Amino acid sequence: MIESCSSGEHRLEPSFLARSAMSNFSDSHETVENPITSANHHRLLLPQQSQVWAVLRERDSLQRLTYSLCSTFLGCMCLSGDINRLNDEQWEIILRAQNIYRLAGPVIKNGTSRRFDTIGPSWRHPTGWQAVLRVSDDRLSALVVAHAFKEAPEKVTLDLPEGAWALTHQFPHETACLDGNRLTVSFAGEFSAQTLLLHLAEN
Repeated sequence: MIESCSSGEHRLEPSFLARSAMSNFSDSHETVENPITSANHHRLLLPQQSQVWAVLRERDSLQRLTYSLCSTFLGCMCLSGDINRLNDEQWEIILRAQNIYRLAGPVIKNGTSRRFDTIGPSWRHPTGWQAVLRVSDDRLSALVVAHAFKEAPEKVTLDLPEGAWALTHQFPHETACLDGNRLTVSFAGEFSAQTLLLHLAEN
């Protein structure tokens, strides 16, 4: 497998991307704007081709670990940082994320993305929130990756495609709720995140 990598961005255009299986899009992986950059690249390359790195530090709180890990659901999950120095509680969070990521693999690989957000004028110091809804090509599965930034609301509501959807997995907490095809996602505070996996209950 060949990866196209260039510090400080490079040409993410069809003829360049066709030369490699994977692309590493930026050096923002350890910053709070990582999910914004990762979501933006859904317009440029396939999520299955986009490496999204979670740089995990032993000093990270569980909320910060979750914030980083949820970003990886916007592409191909890659982990780095203080991997060999994390404690058992931190590793439990990582393993939970990996298990759900494996289940989300088909919709990440084959689907269509829609982005919702109320991000302020600065990506480097983001305010508000964003959520990416990715629906599988067969319309039977959906993935929601939501991030709260500074001054984010406590909850946001998204409209899902028509159908009887059921929440099957929530990471890290089971705080989301469904009312018909309206999904309400609750945040744990500023710079927190939630990842949700849904399936159509009725065909």
